[in-house]
Amino acid sequence: MNFGDILDKWESSQKGQIVDKDAEAEKQEAKEKSRRSSYIQKLSPQATLDLHGKNQEEAWKALNDFVAAAKRQGLQKILIIHGKGIHSADSEGVLGGVVKKFIEGDQRLGASGSADKFHGGSGATWVAVRP
Repeated sequence: MNFGDILDKWESSQKGQIVDKDAEAEKQEAKEKSRRSSYIQKLSPQATLDLHGKNQEEAWKALNDFVAAAKRQGLQKILIIHGKGIHSADSEGVLGGVVKKFIEGDQRLGASGSADKFHGGSGATWVAVRP
């Protein structure tokens, strides 16, 4: 018997007992991410920024400052009120577009979504702040 035969015999005897540590770590990470995402969605926003009355440049600076402060304070979920764009030619609204672009490009931020009716509905966006 050569080493390959011995290894094959041993592996077949260990069937069901071999653990792929990388696969297990990935499963655990996915489970934690899912649990965190579910938790964050249910969590009330811990701070709010209202962008009404700001132009695009002012909104961008306010967003950057707000996120930096939220990160320093260890917040997990923030709320950004941008309005519905009722008076805007763009159906999303100017500030809604700025917020979306900012969130997509900022590494400090994670999942996001439209706020519930109590927190502003489509006129506001909740965002998870990465730890």
